[in-house]
Amino acid sequence: MKKVLILVVLFAMGCSMGPNRQDYQTLASEKMESPFFYIPPLNQKDFKDRTWILLAESKTKTWLYDPYTLSEDEDGILSFAAYIAPREKNNLPAFNATIVGPYLQKLDCFSNNQWSETLYTKDLLAQRPLVGDAKPVNGSGWVKIKAKTAMAYVRSRLCGRKFIDDQNVNYFLFQDGALPAPIAKKAPEEVFDQKQSKQIVTLAQEEVIESSNTKPPIFYEVINNEVTIVDSKKEIRQLRINAYYLDKNLSKQADYIFTASCADNSYAMTAAGTAPKSSATNGAIAAKDSLSAVAFNRACGNHGAYMKMATRGSK
Repeated sequence: MKKVLILVVLFAMGCSMGPNRQDYQTLASEKMESPFFYIPPLNQKDFKDRTWILLAESKTKTWLYDPYTLSEDEDGILSFAAYIAPREKNNLPAFNATIVGPYLQKLDCFSNNQWSETLYTKDLLAQRPLVGDAKPVNGSGWVKIKAKTAMAYVRSRLCGRKFIDDQNVNYFLFQDGALPAPIAKKAPEEVFDQKQSKQIVTLAQEEVIESSNTKPPIFYEVINNEVTIVDSKKEIRQLRINAYYLDKNLSKQADYIFTASCADNSYAMTAAGTAPKSSATNGAIAAKDSLSAVAFNRACGNHGAYMKMATRGSK
């Protein structure tokens, strides 16, 4: 009897003194970062007050993000605001019930993990799904990014990707144009088959509308995510930009030097190896969703540790 009593006591102590598993529901009920999104989007002000540009296109979805929210903290955690929309042609308004977001997204490029603010909201209705099919691990919210997924594609653009024959690491900056999108699936159509003398149902397949004269999108990347301070007094900075076409061969478009004059809000974009006077584009910064504005913000804006600073020397 004494042995049984001792075993019961030891078992109770072992259960109470051992490591406690983190309870997801308890953590989820705690007050975390205030969510600023709805599913479906009810508050269009959340969308309209931001600048959305195309980040990535998966087979069925389009990722858009606000480049002005992109930042990296001292722990190497990358944060940005994003939303997801179906990648198909339709007549719906820009902000409709098929899109998800906007929400805060975090990436740990080193450990290949992601965190979505949607995992923490307690205002989500039970019948509405979370973003993605990943489940949080012990309530932490951080989940491993699986290979060959849309999120892995997003990660490679924001965390940088390296080519086998190149020492540089390229980081996404801007995509000019979009890939041809499939049209929405059509309803099944009933057709009378004269040979079989009966009515049959045919399912219309998704189609991609692509003209032979349509130019492929141009993809711009910042080489090594490095901004060079050319003149600290006049606040002149430069980015090296790699540009290529999103065609089957990923043909080279050009290499550019983007020079930003942070003080007077102007820029010059010159093809590498050419004289500054032959610059294709220069002048005042255009709209916030333009290449010049996004590149200017990457050079002159505050993105924490995301941009690598280099100094060439004052003139």
